[in-house]
Amino acid sequence: MVEPATKLNLDPKQQQRFIAFFKSLPQKPATTIRFFNRTDFYTLHGSDAVFAAKEVYKTTSFLKMIGSENDKLESIILNKNNFESFLRDLLLVKSYRVEVYCNKPTAKGSASWVLEFKGSPGNLSQFEDLLFDSVDQVEWNCVAAIKIGTKNKDKVVGVAMVDAVDHKFNVCEFVDDEYFTNLGAFITQHGPKECLVPDGCCENAKKVVSRGGILVSSRKNAEFSDDGLVQELNKLLLFQDGQLEKAAALPEMNLKIAAGALHAIIKYLELLSNQENYSQYSISTFELSKFVHLDASAVQALNITPQSQSTIFNKHHSIIGLLDKCRTSHGHRLLAQWIKQPLCDINAIQERHDIVEALAMDITLRASLHDDHLRRIPDLQALSKKVHRKKANLQDCYRIYQAVSKLPDLLNSLETSYQDNPQPTLSSCFITPLKEQITELDKYQEMVQSTIDLDSVDKGEYLIKSEFDQDLQDYREKMEKLEEQMKKHLTSVASDLDYQAHKQIKLESNSMHGFFFRVTLKDAKAITRNKSYEVLDTNKGGARFRTKKLDSLNEEYLQIRENYTKHQESIVNEVVSIAAGYTNTLQFLSFTLAQLDVLCSFAMVAESAPKPFVRPKMHPKGTGILSLKQCRHPCLELEDGISYVPNDVHFEQGKSTFIIITGPNMGGKSTYIRSIGVTALLAHIGCFVPCDSAEISILDAILARMGAHDSQLKGMSTFMVEMVETSSILRKATADSLVIIDELGRGTSTYEGCGIAWAIVEHLAKEIKCPSLFATHFHELTRLADEIETIHNFHVTALTLEDKLLLLYQVKPGVCNRSFGIHIAKMAKFPDRVVEESEQELQELEDFQAAAASLPENDRKRHIQEGEQLIEDFYSKVMRLKTSESSEEDIEKKFEELKQDLLSKKNPYIEALIK
Repeated sequence: MVEPATKLNLDPKQQQRFIAFFKSLPQKPATTIRFFNRTDFYTLHGSDAVFAAKEVYKTTSFLKMIGSENDKLESIILNKNNFESFLRDLLLVKSYRVEVYCNKPTAKGSASWVLEFKGSPGNLSQFEDLLFDSVDQVEWNCVAAIKIGTKNKDKVVGVAMVDAVDHKFNVCEFVDDEYFTNLGAFITQHGPKECLVPDGCCENAKKVVSRGGILVSSRKNAEFSDDGLVQELNKLLLFQDGQLEKAAALPEMNLKIAAGALHAIIKYLELLSNQENYSQYSISTFELSKFVHLDASAVQALNITPQSQSTIFNKHHSIIGLLDKCRTSHGHRLLAQWIKQPLCDINAIQERHDIVEALAMDITLRASLHDDHLRRIPDLQALSKKVHRKKANLQDCYRIYQAVSKLPDLLNSLETSYQDNPQPTLSSCFITPLKEQITELDKYQEMVQSTIDLDSVDKGEYLIKSEFDQDLQDYREKMEKLEEQMKKHLTSVASDLDYQAHKQIKLESNSMHGFFFRVTLKDAKAITRNKSYEVLDTNKGGARFRTKKLDSLNEEYLQIRENYTKHQESIVNEVVSIAAGYTNTLQFLSFTLAQLDVLCSFAMVAESAPKPFVRPKMHPKGTGILSLKQCRHPCLELEDGISYVPNDVHFEQGKSTFIIITGPNMGGKSTYIRSIGVTALLAHIGCFVPCDSAEISILDAILARMGAHDSQLKGMSTFMVEMVETSSILRKATADSLVIIDELGRGTSTYEGCGIAWAIVEHLAKEIKCPSLFATHFHELTRLADEIETIHNFHVTALTLEDKLLLLYQVKPGVCNRSFGIHIAKMAKFPDRVVEESEQELQELEDFQAAAASLPENDRKRHIQEGEQLIEDFYSKVMRLKTSESSEEDIEKKFEELKQDLLSKKNPYIEALIK
């Protein structure tokens, strides 16, 4: 990294004044970074300067100190490019807040630093032009607010969210527990970048929000009042034709707690300060029942998103990486939304399945969409927002024109496929809407063709046609004359170099250099040896250079073009204003194409899998069927060197609702239950599934508890996390939920863990009766299958050889007939003595278990407790026999008396042990 060329030139008095001002600023958290705009560059100071030096320059050697010996302050300079790059990283990646101060003149003629811009991950409006200059890489961020209240003694969470792209307000209220389980699921499924909370908000709620990497911003309690909200919404909302234009009459206003949260967001985003926001927003209520409940534990258990930075580079390690073959920016964003919001509406799910099926069957259509049509579509969602804010330029208007001009070919591909294989859903979801949108944009296309000089676009210039104004006409004529002179000069230079004009040497232009000559690399030697030619740069495309004459002509041309651009500004503003009238159509078009992109991606995944995915047969909620034949895990089957072993599962309400899986570690238990959860998820987002056949009833939740880990953010131990997550499952699960539990109860004593697991299995199987999979090492649980008819035992198979354990990864009915722990200990080269003692202890424990199992079920627990107490008393008495004062015969006699006394108690447990 090169040292900043600019220096901060302040005399000692100026330095002291600035230091005094800087120290007078209010305290801030480390996640807020303050910049100072010094016109040509930016500076940071104090801890911010140290942080910026490490992040931008990767060294602190560029830090400078300002001030006196006793009052110093660290400082660093960023040029505009470094400032913009650092700003993007802070707001879009690190989720930091940003403040930018500018030195403004005062009425007295002096200058004073004032806060001019501020931003956060959820409030980017003041930095949109800078952050979203490259619109194809935009990731739109929304901001949420929560307020906690009570209704009928229940804890109620009110949530509001603002989508600044689609201009939507959304509100929701729901009852929650002390660990805010429902709030965690809501945050997981909607993924805001920032969440506002009132001062003094419950710490548990803040921890749940921040766990997902979401920035938590505390605001004054007064901002969460709904006072004045109605008047604000009357200005911001776009009321439909015939709708009463009074926000007070809206049903959303009945959600008083959520309304307070919405008021806080409107104030935080300062929406009323910009009249462009007036009459632009809609408001609706979130329906939690619209989506399958999916919390952070389920997202982690099913590997929906990458678990760490390292797995990002292998996209097949996560479900979203597997499914994301989208070709458009808005397609990527929509897929990320869909995958965390599985649908509960069987008609909507089947509609998506219809489209995926049509695309999967038609390889020509699928390939043309993926390889040609969709990849040529820019981010229309971002462009429409830019046009709506009237921040667009001619290039943006042309990009929209270019995208729309490609739609007829895309539409023709869809219509051709429809003619060969009529699919009503394909027609209603895409063909008909695209026809309507293309028709609505016909006038836009005509406007662009009549105003923008399309011939100049090929040269990287975006100009209004010269016919619109006499001055523009004059400028155009001068530019054309200069172009002719440059072409003649090309001929002269070609002759001088003995090259063929327009073949070996070409006249080209771009936005950076203007006009220049270019030759191939093999012809560049003659240029570098001739001082008459100035080489601009050299790359694999060749060498670019100029002569003094071309340099002069180019400067004159650029000046005239600049005059042309300034003169056309009023016409450009009019063009952008007209384009803004098409915002709603462009947003609808963007959503239509994004859906097509995601469903095409689903079809690509289904058909490119090692074994093609199949369409699942969906049953209405309540039918209680989940039957998968030869189910596979879609990520693992793509791993190199793996021959995946598929397995079946069958749940049917009243017959089979609970499966207990036993078997050795690494035998495939976790993979098996995960594959079923992933398959259910894929079916509910509209994707095909990795099975030979699948029947799935609509679920209302996918609940998972897998793995053991401490949660420092929650401040809980492994076992506490396990119990909290399981408690959430027990409260949330219904007969229509899918429950997946792996290795529950290992964080406490064996007996306690087994007892807890036993109670959970009984509750799920007897009371809730939902399809459940329970992988465990507690073999005692398998006895529940004898007591509850809907519980079935399965096990993963393995074979033991002399020095190997061969895992077969097949899931078969029945209980695993043995443990493989000691065999694995031998393979790990445990000392022989340790292995022998382990086998002896195991034999004793098995004897005890066999004895206990042989007792009659009635009073079994009482007999065991009494028997163990008798054995303990017997042992204590034997240990008190003093060999020093008694002969061996006396000791044997006393021992026999104690034994007979023990047997005389006739305890069934002791009698079973002796047998």
